[in-house]
Amino acid sequence: MSRPTRSTSALFCSILFLSLGVSALLSGCSDETITNPSAAISVTGNWQIASTAAAASKLSALSGAFTGTSASLTGILHSNSASACIAPAAAFGVTGSTNSTGVTTITGANVAGGVLTFSGNLAANGKSLSNATYNVAGGSCAFAAAVTGATAQDYAPITGNYTGSFSDPNGQLITVAASLTQSPTADANGNFTLSGTGTFPSNPCFNSPVTISNTQVTGGSFTFTYADPATQNSVTSNGTFSTDGTTLTVTNWTLAGPCGPDSGTGLLTEQ
Repeated sequence: MSRPTRSTSALFCSILFLSLGVSALLSGCSDETITNPSAAISVTGNWQIASTAAAASKLSALSGAFTGTSASLTGILHSNSASACIAPAAAFGVTGSTNSTGVTTITGANVAGGVLTFSGNLAANGKSLSNATYNVAGGSCAFAAAVTGATAQDYAPITGNYTGSFSDPNGQLITVAASLTQSPTADANGNFTLSGTGTFPSNPCFNSPVTISNTQVTGGSFTFTYADPATQNSVTSNGTFSTDGTTLTVTNWTLAGPCGPDSGTGLLTEQ
């Protein structure tokens, strides 16, 4: 077999180069985690940390606010449950950073006398941490062992015009419209607030629009109250919402005042 000519060898080299380039491109497209750890990306927002592992049952969910970037973040977190080992009002500070392989580690001291460590893969958009290890060492919240498979998720603000309905166990249905705006920053405990109004069909219980009050947004949960000072009726709504902030699931609403009592569920969707 004859030896390849210079031009033939050059062609082989070009094909090899193109092949390697395409492979690298395809590899990059399939990687959903951060691909350039040295480029700091924003992680500021409303976050929730969660684990379903039995070993994490003492503190299975935390929520609060992160500020800063993947290179250097600070935050304030608290428990999501009144029955947890630490009260929701007992907020604590955390710090974190992302290493050269895209792994973000968050630590917090003074967690009911212990130290929290949470470490996971940061998504390219800076909105979640996956395949995470979660542990609390020492104190009354101490885990029996570090758990894996935990997650951390950023939730988009509840800001926009929403419509939907509330229903009760007797089949009564009422349409609801709400204009809501979430605060850009959290309070000292890592909770966000809402401002806005709600509108109901013409009825003797509420004079629309009704201003909302007693609001709180933390992680994927919310609560707010419609209170009409003229009729002395109020509806308090509690629930969860989608990560993009477009769907509010009211797991429970409670009517109090001359038109009550009543309760039920509801669903609001951003328009």
